[in-house]
Parts: sequence; C-alpha cells; structure tokens
Amino acid sequence: MSNFLPRPEIAPAAVWTFPAATRARLSNGVELMVFELPGQHVVSAHLVLDVPLNAEGRDIEGVATICARTLDEGTLRHDGDEFAELLETEGAGFGIDLSLSGLQAILDVPASHLDRAFELFAEALREPSLAERDVNRHVQLRLAEIEQAQANSAQIASIAFRAAVFEESRRAARMNGGEPETVRQVTPESVAAFHHDHFGPEGATLVLAGDFPDDPIAAAERCFGSWRNDAQRRVVAEEPAAGIRRTVLLDRPGAVQADVRLGGFGIDRLDPRWSAVSIASYAMGGAFLSRLNAVLREEKGYTYGVRMNFGPLRTGGSFAVQGSFRTEVVVEALAITRELIKVDAAPFTSEEVDDAVAFFTGVSPLRYATADGVADQAATQVLAGLPDDYVDRSLALLRSVTPEAATEAYRSVVHPDNLTLVVVGDAERLADPLRATGFPDLEVRTPDLD
Repeated sequence: MSNFLPRPEIAPAAVWTFPAATRARLSNGVELMVFELPGQHVVSAHLVLDVPLNAEGRDIEGVATICARTLDEGTLRHDGDEFAELLETEGAGFGIDLSLSGLQAILDVPASHLDRAFELFAEALREPSLAERDVNRHVQLRLAEIEQAQANSAQIASIAFRAAVFEESRRAARMNGGEPETVRQVTPESVAAFHHDHFGPEGATLVLAGDFPDDPIAAAERCFGSWRNDAQRRVVAEEPAAGIRRTVLLDRPGAVQADVRLGGFGIDRLDPRWSAVSIASYAMGGAFLSRLNAVLREEKGYTYGVRMNFGPLRTGGSFAVQGSFRTEVVVEALAITRELIKVDAAPFTSEEVDDAVAFFTGVSPLRYATADGVADQAATQVLAGLPDDYVDRSLALLRSVTPEAATEAYRSVVHPDNLTLVVVGDAERLADPLRATGFPDLEVRTPDLD
C-alpha cells in the first residue's frame, strides 16, 4: 500500500492585472485618480504637476529642484520645526521627485491619519514659506551634492554621457538638479517666483492609492478643491534631440579602473518597438547571465558587472552599455563589447525571449504590491503621457514578442558602429590604445570640477 498521497492538481497562475482607477475632477479642475486597495493601510498620495524642467530659466537651472526641496521646510501657517513635528505626529512622510517632464510631491501616511496629514500636504504645496535661510541652505546642499558627484567616477561618466548623447542646447543634456554655475544663481526671490508662476491646479493630477476609511474624493476636494492661481503659466515640455556622435575620455590620472558608457539616442514607451526592445535589452545586458555579463564578468572576469539600460523620456530617450573595468583590460573589454552587441550573426533566441518575458511578467505583481508602488506607476504614466491601462497593455505586448521581433527592433535602434563613447579613466594609459582600436576621433578632457 502506497504511503504517498496523490499529487494535487495545480491550476495555471491567473493573469495579473494592474489595479483600475476611479477618475474624478475637483471643482478647480485638478484631475483625480483613486485606487481602492483593500488591506493597504498606508495611503500614498502623489500630486503630479505638469512643470517640465525647461520651464526654468537657462541661467537658474536647478531652481525647480530647490523650490521642491524647500516645500516642507515650513509654511505660512507653521514654521519649519512646527511643520516637521506635525507631519511626524501623523506618521507621515513627505517627498518629491523631479524629472524632465514634471514634478511629483509625495505623501505616505497611515490611513487612520490621512485627514490631518492631507491638510498639511496641501498646505506645503499651496503656501510654502520658502524662507531665505531654507532656500540658501538647499542651494549649498545642492552644490555639495554636485561636488560629491564630481568625485565619483561612475557619476562623472553618466553626467558626461548625458551631455554627449543629447543635443547640447536641450534641457535633457544637463543635470536635472542644475549645474554649479546655475545653482549658484538661484535666490529666494527666483524660487518664490518659480512657485508663483508654475504651481497651481491647471494641468495637475492627484493620485491616491490605499485602503481609505472615508471618501477620498471628498478629502481631496476639501484640501485641494479651493486651490487657485490665476497667474499660473503652462510650459510645453521640450522634446530632446540626439547629439552628434562623440568619443570622450575624461582623464583621472592614476585611476586603477575606468567607467565606461557606450550608447546613443533611444526611443520612448509610446514607440511601437518599445516592448521588443525591452526584451532584447534584457537579453543583451539586463539579466545576470545576459550576453554581456556572461562574457565580461563570468568568463573574462573583467568587471563586477556590466549592463545595458534603456532610459525612456516622454519623447525619445537614451540607452547605454555601462560598467567599470580594470584599467589594463578596458580596451579589450570595449572590443569584446562592440562585437557582443552586434546581433546580425547572433539573433536573439526563443530561450532568451522566454526568460525576459518571465522576468517582466513575474516582477510586476511584486513591483505594484503596495499603495506606493501603484501610485508611483500611475504618476509616472501621467508625466509620460501614457494611458491608464498602460501596464496591462505593455505586459500583453511583451508576451507577444518573438525572437525575430526582438532582433529587428534592437537592430533598428542600436547601431554598434555609430555609438557615443564616454570613458572616465587614466588617459596616459588609455588614450593611444583606444585610438588604435577603433576610436580615432577620441577627445581627451579633464573633468569639469567647477
């Protein structure tokens, strides 16, 4: 007689879907998206403002960052210490996020404390004090942040790559938080003017996600429905453009390793090739055993890790192979990389596509398992001009990608012989070998540490 019980039948996993939002409009025109998520007792609120970074004056770039970072430093009703204490009493966290397309103000708070915290959230956005001492302190903090970035080889490489891959006159070519010469020009007056001109209900979207004890629409109307700004100015987001292909070596004398960025101008999420390119980039450099990592890390031992990343903007974007390599192997690693990223003779396989699809479809339920994850994705979609059902539509498209489609989409975007290269490393040891192995137009520069 067998002691084993029969194996139970396991039903196939149900197809996961992104939560659906209830849409409404406040009396002042603010769009409202509400995600009712039972069991999510920490509510997340994202106020999305249609304030692209090209709304900043060219000479005071960084003013949007300073303005956003100063919002919770006190209001016209409560000074900084009092406001911080009030938020803490409610168990609330206040944050901001800026991108080229716009700004998000973020509140996370236990659902039982939502009413009072929501009032404070609205107060910080509608009537911040923007005090001189707070603005000046955040200017100094931003300058220190830039100085720290300029001491980090990987960040130097990323900043320089951004400046090279986008056309230099476009806002996308420069750091979101501004650069030293522009941040130094930010004053309390310019911050107040930026808030006066650009913060308001027109074009704003409020995203709420969680398990609400009371009507969230009524709470939103009470806190934000009376918000007015007749002087508010709307600015159309600037479209980035590709820069001229360049090869740049930023000299760090004596460096024992070099940071490399090799890539170009890319596509955005609304491009019909996006799903296929996402699958291809995961196979090429997104997975631990992707083509690049399998050779350069596992087989050669040249690096702790290398990856290919596509960064979409509202329109266009960029992509890059990036990694850090020991100085003595940089040239060979680049030569291998340039061969690996070619797919004409080695198209993507069914196994690679299946692995990529399994990753993207498997990680989504985890990524959006919290109220903050749902609200953050919804806010991102608003800023990127994506439809409410973008996640579900995207997952369906990912499942339909074939090896042939992945290969063709990748080939149409990635042109291995016409990519921008940025290397941060020892020029004395790297310049001549790089020129001799396919980069004759290499520019050698000293990193700008101003």
